[in-house]
Amino acid sequence: MNRRSNGRDTFDAPHYHHGNRLHLLMADPKENPSGFEFRQAVKRMGRGLLRHCPNCGSGGLFRRWVMMCDSCPKCHLTFDRGEQDAFMGGYVVNFVTAEFTIALIALTVVLQTWPDVPWNALKWGLILVMVPAPALTYPFAKTVWLAIDLTLRPVTGSDLAGHGANATATSEPGAA
Repeated sequence: MNRRSNGRDTFDAPHYHHGNRLHLLMADPKENPSGFEFRQAVKRMGRGLLRHCPNCGSGGLFRRWVMMCDSCPKCHLTFDRGEQDAFMGGYVVNFVTAEFTIALIALTVVLQTWPDVPWNALKWGLILVMVPAPALTYPFAKTVWLAIDLTLRPVTGSDLAGHGANATATSEPGAA
């Protein structure tokens, strides 16, 4: 901040002089100094929950249920954003989602059958859900993590695989 004195007072805010008057330059209260936009974050999360590209909303990001393309077929956003441990975010989202689902099922069964909870049936039922839950939530976890990552680290030019004719062949949904 500029610190200037007019002979009597010291001002700590950014300002400029116009004639004999001092004009303080105040930040617009509508501005968002952190750059975080809540609506944009919610939109990205919604796209991620639909297994769509959080950046542009395009579908076709997966060749198979768990086989993700290298980049978005529409906006060419690369899903590997150059971080060695980027898979950990998707792993954590997948783990938490699967475990939360199992806990929610258990809580629902206990509350619905209280006080005569079928503990053996609940145990074996949860074991049967525990095995496929991570595989079922995996693609959603990958795109939700990408939405979180894009919210925290916005897209830069180095995140794009190419444009138009320069797109890589692996970004096509039907590519092997």
